[in-house]
Amino acid sequence: MTFLAALILITSLASPLSLSAKGVDLENGSITIALRQEPPNLDSSLSEDTTSSKVLRLSNEGLVGVNRRGQVVPRIAKSWDIEVMQMTFHLRDNAKWSNGDPVTAHDFVYSWRRLVDPKTGARGSTLFAHLIANADEIMSGELPAQELGVEALDDFTFRVTLSQPASYFIHIASTVNYFPLNQKFVEAQGDRHAADAKNILSNGPFIIDEWVHSANIELSRNPHYWNKEEVRLEALDFGYITADSRSLLNLYNSGDIAELELEEDILKDAINNGLRIRKVPRNCIAWVWLNSRESRATSDRRLREAIRLALDRDAYVNNIVALPGTERIDSPFTKALRGVKGDFSSEYPAPEIEYSAALGKALIEEIRAEKGEVPPVVLLANETRQIEAEFIQGQLISKLGLDVKVDKQTFKQAIEKQRNGDFDLARVGFCGGSLTDPITYAASFESTGPFNDGGYNNPEYDRLINVTRNTIDPVKRMEAFDEMQKLIHKDIPMIPTHQYSYVYIQDQRLAGFQRYPIEDFSRGRIR
Repeated sequence: MTFLAALILITSLASPLSLSAKGVDLENGSITIALRQEPPNLDSSLSEDTTSSKVLRLSNEGLVGVNRRGQVVPRIAKSWDIEVMQMTFHLRDNAKWSNGDPVTAHDFVYSWRRLVDPKTGARGSTLFAHLIANADEIMSGELPAQELGVEALDDFTFRVTLSQPASYFIHIASTVNYFPLNQKFVEAQGDRHAADAKNILSNGPFIIDEWVHSANIELSRNPHYWNKEEVRLEALDFGYITADSRSLLNLYNSGDIAELELEEDILKDAINNGLRIRKVPRNCIAWVWLNSRESRATSDRRLREAIRLALDRDAYVNNIVALPGTERIDSPFTKALRGVKGDFSSEYPAPEIEYSAALGKALIEEIRAEKGEVPPVVLLANETRQIEAEFIQGQLISKLGLDVKVDKQTFKQAIEKQRNGDFDLARVGFCGGSLTDPITYAASFESTGPFNDGGYNNPEYDRLINVTRNTIDPVKRMEAFDEMQKLIHKDIPMIPTHQYSYVYIQDQRLAGFQRYPIEDFSRGRIR
């Protein structure tokens, strides 16, 4: 047993009972928690991060949800029929928007068409929308969005026609990008849609009453919600939005917030304070992008290889990240993904990543001998990842003699710069939630994919992606994914570092907060 594990075991019975009425307000049935960053986008079509999804799963919902066991459960759809190439969802007739309008099949038709319409610019559309008939042609501009394989058979029957058999599409329907939208409301808001609380229409358990940007988000129980009896909280307040971990821990200790996800910089303090450390697994991976674009210093494969060789990932994971449930990983795919019969990682082990600072230094000398110098390197990191960024910076300076600058940005700004390819290295995280098909991660490295922030371009990789999309043979699909992870290992557009868990502390009076396989606090309660 490690020292850290022993400490967690010792403190597992210790959990302070906050007496403050701020974090847990028994009288009014409300709680206050915090966000580490401002949600970049609460437009469900455009959302692509876990912070925005966390808020959206409180204010809105889709056809189905996913429970703690990873099982699909009814939400707006009370039942569904699955055929080889079609899925028909039967909607409940008592689901309403927060303005009193009924939620209908037409709201899903509008939302899904909007998602794939190139004019919307939704990056999330390309991950799975190709499974819907005509989606590829719409996203490439060959067909209008009205040709998407979705239709409202009547107000409460929604049918999806697939482009290929995909039994896992029912899980995709649970993601926030596939939530419904009220066309009349969205179009009335214009460019302001989802910009502020007044520009958001809810159909979920809560309504967003107030959104003071970078300060707080207040939600209250939705009186129009079809299943309001199951919603036990009267209000949920994200009372603080800050990346300052120590301030957040102080807020928890003083009872001002009732729950807190722990980062590496405050884990030991939480343990020393005698707090009960909890963790649940997550289908999430962290990696370092190495920008392959010709305009960047890291376009030279030798430099990318030198960086990978010099980065001590064991020290990074065990000493810097140092969170329970964190595990070093050599693949771009998490260990939560399914293979042919079992786990993909067991059936198709990834090539092992070598660590050798000496070999890395030799490659740098080779570049210097040829070019005279190695260009400066820019490492992009958001404000919550500074400790990790500084470790990587230190490794590359001390072991390779590189000139490395850390470009510190807010969460939203970092996403924007990452999207624009404005970096050489970038530390990123990606969560697949309940989606356990390897395509969830593989699509990030497709040359034309919107999530390919590192500019990776290999025609063979793209061919393999198409193999997985155009065959239903499970063995052929998984063999193609295996070839993809081997190409990633060879070309080095990224360095996988670790798979991680959700590590948190929580007031002992709280219950019902779901954190796996997706983060959904909508059924939380005070006991």
